[in-house]
Amino acid sequence: MPKETFINLDPQKQARFLEVALAEFATNDFQAASITRIVRELGIAKGSVYQYFEDKLDLWLYLKNHCEQVKRAYIEAVHREAYADFWSYYQAVYANGVHFDLENPRCSQFLFRVGFKESSPQVQPYLNSWKEQAQSIFVQWIEQEQVAGTFRRDLPASIIAHFMVTMSLSVASLMHENYGVDFERNLTEGKPLFGADAEALQHAVKNLVQLLRAALKPQ
Repeated sequence: MPKETFINLDPQKQARFLEVALAEFATNDFQAASITRIVRELGIAKGSVYQYFEDKLDLWLYLKNHCEQVKRAYIEAVHREAYADFWSYYQAVYANGVHFDLENPRCSQFLFRVGFKESSPQVQPYLNSWKEQAQSIFVQWIEQEQVAGTFRRDLPASIIAHFMVTMSLSVASLMHENYGVDFERNLTEGKPLFGADAEALQHAVKNLVQLLRAALKPQ
């Protein structure tokens, strides 16, 4: 986690540092990412990074935690009680995810790499934490719907959550294979991953909802 030197850094300099560091780690695996390229882009001494963070892994973990918190805020900004049924709410969460992608493209790209592309052994122990967070969020949603009688109750919430998380992760593959969305190109060119193809995302989510609705309706 960041040292006091980074925490006390001028907000504009801090934001610029995050922007450049995220760009480096979003477009490269951890092993290939370069602190040297980061400091060259920023025009600062390499030693400055180690005044901010213990090491490269410490920086990567901070970026991961930062981006996960930003994305979670977008999810939590959508309130279930504002929607007549769970599936309208679920689609609204995805729609807000597009806003996250458009407004925080580097965070979105970084999390995409963490979730789907990162292969460096140094960070393998940390790659699944976001899935665990997603599992926890889904369990809460499902338990509420089971109590309300809108989801089947013959299966534990944890099993249904695992199924829903797995299916939700397949949206990216569906967008690539069925709608021709080129995530690799968007990543390389620094474009929003999903926002530029919002219509494809809406179609993919609609298809997913049809499957999930049929599978999870009360028996």
